[in-house]
Amino acid sequence: MLTVAPAPAALPPRPAAPGGDPWPAVRAICDRFVAWQAPSGGISVARCPYHRPPLLRGPIAYGQDLPWIARALYGAYDAGGDERYKAAADGYAVFFIASVHYSRATFALGGALDPCYTLYREHNPGDDSLDEAAHALYRRLLEFRTEAGNYINAGYGHVAGPDGRPQVERTTHPAADVAYSNDLSDVGRGLTGYHRHFGDRGALEHALGLAAFFLREFRPGTLDGVWSSALGTWLIGPRHLTGFENLRGVYADECGWGWSSYFVSLFLARLSDCAGDEALRARIGERCAATLRWTYEACQWADGALGMAGRDDKWLGQTALAVLLYLELARRRLLDGATRREVYPRALRALDWLRRMSDPQRFPPDGYIPVTGRSRPLPGWNTTWQMAHIAEALLAGAALESLGSS
Repeated sequence: MLTVAPAPAALPPRPAAPGGDPWPAVRAICDRFVAWQAPSGGISVARCPYHRPPLLRGPIAYGQDLPWIARALYGAYDAGGDERYKAAADGYAVFFIASVHYSRATFALGGALDPCYTLYREHNPGDDSLDEAAHALYRRLLEFRTEAGNYINAGYGHVAGPDGRPQVERTTHPAADVAYSNDLSDVGRGLTGYHRHFGDRGALEHALGLAAFFLREFRPGTLDGVWSSALGTWLIGPRHLTGFENLRGVYADECGWGWSSYFVSLFLARLSDCAGDEALRARIGERCAATLRWTYEACQWADGALGMAGRDDKWLGQTALAVLLYLELARRRLLDGATRREVYPRALRALDWLRRMSDPQRFPPDGYIPVTGRSRPLPGWNTTWQMAHIAEALLAGAALESLGSS
């Protein structure tokens, strides 16, 4: 059961959406995000169990989840007008922007630019007080520029260890950059968001340089590309790594996962809007349509639920990402008719399962239903990150239903 702090000043009931009212589940999630916020604007590690041991190795007030918590809260505010959600989203966004200036993880720098900075400015159009911070974040990102095929480093490496922690094999240097596809998609969206807001042509050129890493075919032993034609999706990463994130016994250079399928597609789709290059748009469309098919063919269970790196375990958050992925690509007309007709019924089945399982009275612990146990709800901030996307997908459900498959 999903339990949250009581919501002060609850809004009046909203009309039911075609597939049912999303607001009980959305409020249960977003009210939790509000309750977790510290006076600083970040996460209170005292109130949020997902940001402290045992769900994280040490207490941490920021992580990969805060940008997406902010995005979900802004989305709930846009849809329902609850000022508590905007205030909390503003706080999380400003805290994250202020916290990551000197981070060596470029996903944090990218996420601070987009969605944090871009959504904050969209919702506070008269406030330019964070502009200099955005410029500093952009300059910091460019410090990780590399001549290797990944174009910009993720900013960290993994070394071998006997304790089950991430291990490196078949690499020439034990601390080589991981170049994870999901991390670097954050960088791409940050560059694209910066370009869109400031009109900076250099940021667009860097985003195009990074995009080539995602569009090129993976070649073992190199960082030249991260696309796998054999799988029909992006690899988790180009290095032979295991023991990381949510997955057991999975190697980064052998497997795709739902995170990258959505987030890389989101970067490339937005880039295609900005680049004005029809040949590039067509190539991006081919890759995105293929990864959408992989998502539903390789990861979806018969009941509509989706796994993380195949049909491993059932995740509400991964099911939400699959719903959002279809909607993102269909709205941008990046899907051909055959792909829409093939995948749309599966997307509706995913939405139906998500709606049923996200009921606050039956919400499974951590939004996770173990089947094979090859994935697990660790680290904690990945669980809260997925909660944010559950709220977003529920709010987007009526839009998905309105699309049709034609």
